[in-house]
Amino acid sequence: MKHEKNQRDLAILPNNQKRSEVMRAILQQLLRKSDGTAICILAWFIMLILFAAGSPQDAAASAPSAEPLYNVVSPIGERTVKMTSMAPRLDTLAGKTVCMVWNSAFKSDVTLPVVGETLKKQYPGVKIVPYADMPNAFLPEPPGTPRKQSEALQALYKEKGCDAVISGNGG
Repeated sequence: MKHEKNQRDLAILPNNQKRSEVMRAILQQLLRKSDGTAICILAWFIMLILFAAGSPQDAAASAPSAEPLYNVVSPIGERTVKMTSMAPRLDTLAGKTVCMVWNSAFKSDVTLPVVGETLKKQYPGVKIVPYADMPNAFLPEPPGTPRKQSEALQALYKEKGCDAVISGNGG
């Protein structure tokens, strides 16, 4: 009668509780029959296999269901910018012309002159074109629009003989 009650109680438990109850019962029975370590190891091995095997309900969960299937769309969107390679790095600034450009951000009017003086001390013969001799940097034009400002700035870099440009600082 006790066995029937246990079976009835197990029938109303959720599936994962049934499995753990059964494994606990198996382990208790094995431990009662023998005090040997080999039996304990065997019992744990059987429990491990039963946990790994899963239940019939687990297999049914992988079958197609009547629930709707939703597509997920990334909020990031697709890339619209064509990537280009960067200009090769200069091996040294010694003897080169470095143009400073202010982007009107976070005290570049204070930091750019200090950067210029530091470069003069570190690299002999470097020529610094101060930000005051250059137009303010601006945001790039959106793709597909005329690039008049960008082209004018690039032409000025060539006119001044810029080998490198330092554009503002973060802020």
